[in-house]
Amino acid sequence: MASLNQFLNPNYGEKPWVDHISKTLKTQTAVTIDTPPVSIFEIPKNLKAEKLEAYIPQQIGLGPNHHFQPELYHRMEQKKFTAVKRVLKPHQMEDFEQEFVEKVKRIVPMIRDCYDFYNDADDSTLAWLFAIDGMFLIDQMYAYSNRGFAMKANDLIMLENQIPLIVLKEIQKALLGQEDFLESNFRFFCKSNSLFVLSEEHIDFNRVNHLLDYMYYSIVNNETLVPRKVDFKNSGIDPKKEAKLELLEAVIRFAGVIPGAQPILQIIEFIKQKFPQITERRTTSEEIKVPSVSELCKVVGLEFRLLPKNEGIRNINFVQEKVRQCYLPLMALNSESEVVLRNLVAYEKLMANNSFMGGYGLELTEYVDFICGIIDSAKDVKLLREQKIIEGDLSDEEIVKLFNGIGKSHLRMTGESELRKTVAQLNMVYESTPRIWVQRTIEKQFLASAKFITFLISILTALILIREVYLKVYGLNSLPMMLARFFQAKLNHLLIFFFGPRGPKAIN
Repeated sequence: MASLNQFLNPNYGEKPWVDHISKTLKTQTAVTIDTPPVSIFEIPKNLKAEKLEAYIPQQIGLGPNHHFQPELYHRMEQKKFTAVKRVLKPHQMEDFEQEFVEKVKRIVPMIRDCYDFYNDADDSTLAWLFAIDGMFLIDQMYAYSNRGFAMKANDLIMLENQIPLIVLKEIQKALLGQEDFLESNFRFFCKSNSLFVLSEEHIDFNRVNHLLDYMYYSIVNNETLVPRKVDFKNSGIDPKKEAKLELLEAVIRFAGVIPGAQPILQIIEFIKQKFPQITERRTTSEEIKVPSVSELCKVVGLEFRLLPKNEGIRNINFVQEKVRQCYLPLMALNSESEVVLRNLVAYEKLMANNSFMGGYGLELTEYVDFICGIIDSAKDVKLLREQKIIEGDLSDEEIVKLFNGIGKSHLRMTGESELRKTVAQLNMVYESTPRIWVQRTIEKQFLASAKFITFLISILTALILIREVYLKVYGLNSLPMMLARFFQAKLNHLLIFFFGPRGPKAIN
């Protein structure tokens, strides 16, 4: 609602701002009942940069974030009026303002507390906005429960598009004098759109913040979660990739000072273009590191199995008997799954980072990191699909693209979750196989020698540059140049000694 930011204008004057803030603060402090927690956030820019359309509604704009977006407003406002009339018709209520807007207006101070940003709209504007959008959402929930259809289900589940449950309860009480049907409609919608099986345990509806929150609680069942401290982790550079990159850069610098080395530089440039992952400096955040499904099956002989019906992400486990098995929950993936998954993960991260009372861990975030780790190719998806762990109409390639496109979390629990224990077991078994042990040993040796080789190449490059400059100034047969050729010859013998051929063909 950019048009309402009049107080940010420096020419507006201080007195109106003071009057406005004084009135707003007085209204909000007059609320004596417990206020709901902050649960509706603006999605961080780094997440939107990954896939903007997964977080910004494409058709339905709800709440102060998106109601007045021009494209959404002109497309949806009349449809919202039609939905309001559809909801009101059976109840024969004609005075919408008195019956609904005024009642919503009484709880506007509580509604403001649900958002992580300040909205300078007056209470009357917000009351009308939430009364219309709240009734529209009730209509959509009713339509979905009765016909299995909503206008744009993806938009309804987006975090920035959430309507606080206290608004829906207030409207529902005005309609029927009770609010019981909201929970059943929420459950039907979430069960139809969730990637994971929802918990069969009863969710305390009084603790639910909004529709997305209900789906989140139903997936992870936070009622029994042991709160863990969640911290930001600084990004870091993978030391193996960094050593390789430094070595490649040293080779490029060395080739640049050797006459006739243009073909070498062209080859290196070709490699950089074809394999950018070799030469890009990637800043990687803290993540769960685990081999892919196909690697675990091929190297370790691990078998992935579907968990028993109605078990979720907390029940993942690794069984090491005669046949090693890893049990995972069902994931149903379709064209709308990415939007749901991204908003669930974003919600969990933001609640964990902003909740002062605890109760929000990172179970879903860690599980998604885990799935991103074990799915590298269509072959991995095929193996999971064969075991009925993955279902849905997305192709194998689309599923790989989905999980490879989700950035890893910058948050992690300081405590060791059950998932991390399982991952540690998988890695221990994988790393202990002879083939992987040999591979890791070679990698360590290369890492140890790469920096030394880089150092020698840098020294040699410097000597060549000094020689070229001296030649231009003093000529070829001066005493310093004779000494330079002598030391260069000795350095060449040293390089051959360390990195030249071994055995009978070695140069003496």
